[in-house]
Amino acid sequence: MSELTDKFIQEAERKNVKFNAREMERPLKDKEGNEVAHKQVILQTALQVDQNKVVPCAVVLHDDDKLEYINYQMNYNRIGLVTDRNELPNILEKINELNGMKSGYYHFVVNPDGELHMRNLGIMGNDPTPAISTFIHGGRILRLVMAELRELKGIDLSTRLD
Repeated sequence: MSELTDKFIQEAERKNVKFNAREMERPLKDKEGNEVAHKQVILQTALQVDQNKVVPCAVVLHDDDKLEYINYQMNYNRIGLVTDRNELPNILEKINELNGMKSGYYHFVVNPDGELHMRNLGIMGNDPTPAISTFIHGGRILRLVMAELRELKGIDLSTRLD
């Protein structure tokens, strides 16, 4: 793992955030068409939103020792599942409202399969503290908006493992 990735993991542990780490490498082509290795580290955990709800979370870090800054993606997955496509316009209207007013650095997305998740994309430098704080704040945002999401018809917010 790169130095920036190691710093991210160390800061997470210092803030009592435990991740399961997995490295992934796949070939990509650069601008000249040469094949290069693209490395990512996937850090997985789960957030206990309330007594009955657990949300799987992941941070994907571009892993490269040559870079001063790396890209990251933070995901809170399986927040809910659209069960009634007739209610999708109302669900999307509420999600757009949340994205505009309450989700902060994050945005809610409904995948084509109906899964609701929350995502943040960013860039991290030598100090991982802002990125870890962003991840922790994402859990707070999700907890704050769950009551509003529960009011929506046509969406299942129970914890689903399938």
